[in-house]
Amino acid sequence: MPERHLLLAGSWGPERDPARPDPENADWYLPLHVRDERGARERLAAQVAAGADVIVAPTWRTHRRALLPLGETRRATAWTAAAVRVARDALEAGLERRTELLADAPGDDVRRDRPAPLIAASLPALDEDPEPGTGRLLPRKAATERDYRDQAGVLADAEPDLLLVEGQRGEAEARAAFNEAVSTELPVWAALSEDALSTTDLEGWLDWSRAAGVERLLLPPPVDARQAAADGDLPWGALVRSADPVPGWLEAGAGVVACLDGASIGALEPIRAGIDDHEHFAIEAARAAERRWLDHVALAASMAPGGAAVWLGPAPTASLPDGFEWLVVDAVEARRLPAEHYRFVIAAAEPGADAGRLLRQGGVLASRGAGARRSEADLRVLTLDDSVKPPLAIHRREG
Repeated sequence: MPERHLLLAGSWGPERDPARPDPENADWYLPLHVRDERGARERLAAQVAAGADVIVAPTWRTHRRALLPLGETRRATAWTAAAVRVARDALEAGLERRTELLADAPGDDVRRDRPAPLIAASLPALDEDPEPGTGRLLPRKAATERDYRDQAGVLADAEPDLLLVEGQRGEAEARAAFNEAVSTELPVWAALSEDALSTTDLEGWLDWSRAAGVERLLLPPPVDARQAAADGDLPWGALVRSADPVPGWLEAGAGVVACLDGASIGALEPIRAGIDDHEHFAIEAARAAERRWLDHVALAASMAPGGAAVWLGPAPTASLPDGFEWLVVDAVEARRLPAEHYRFVIAAAEPGADAGRLLRQGGVLASRGAGARRSEADLRVLTLDDSVKPPLAIHRREG
């Protein structure tokens, strides 16, 4: 199947808001996911049910600088861990709802068979908040690096699937945040701001991010200014606020579509639909190719004598033909297998060594791509379909 394009759902809205004194609520100072855990879980679960592939644990207000005015810096670790825990619970609930919503959908519905959703933890901008004072004041650059390092460590300890670095306006702060996130050894996705791109061009950011160890860059519009990402080898994605620009981003090669803020169901559903529409034809083509391949394997099996058989390539997703004693190995291991031993060989991928040498006399080889050397005199072509890419062939060893 073609690689799927991922939808990242960020904050619904209130999660980023600073706590405000409320005489009617004694818990006003608590982060929203602590004050109303059920509501936070519901928002995240709804995002998963709507088709989000990545949800963001609500860690926007759990860092020391956000908690300093509240006198609660000592609870940064506990409240960050709680945010990731709420996201984990929500993911399970959301997947159950998604399954229920797809219960009556056709088996080949494009919404099925999506990758397992991931949980990101946000490392947001810190420089807009006051610096926590702990005795001697540090220069601002040193304080910023220290606080990003501390919060990145707290986030890593909470064990999300990846870190999402976002909101840093200036280049220096963005580099500091990216570096500290990468130092945790968790996968890092980093959202670039227009301000950061105004001082260093995209080519420079791509080179720097690759060297720093950033796994994926998320880029702001316009799409026609992001050709360098499309031409490069660093995975990247698009930052969107609506579904309108989604087709253009996907055509350009974006692997992720991210709605960082305002990711309500009303916003996510049309974005999800845009991604599904884009993937529909590629998925249908892949399924048709897989059906042709399975028919090809079945035909080859009907021509092969029973006995020892080997599948070379990624593990099959369908049942192997009956009547054979099967061995399944990665294609690169083909060179280690005994020659002239097998009655039936399936080369599901380029084996890296001639699969034909594995056949006993009378044995049959079904290949997708260059599974046999056509020049060998003792291999006779039984069928060849070169109307598809890669071509499908069946050979018999007769010498």
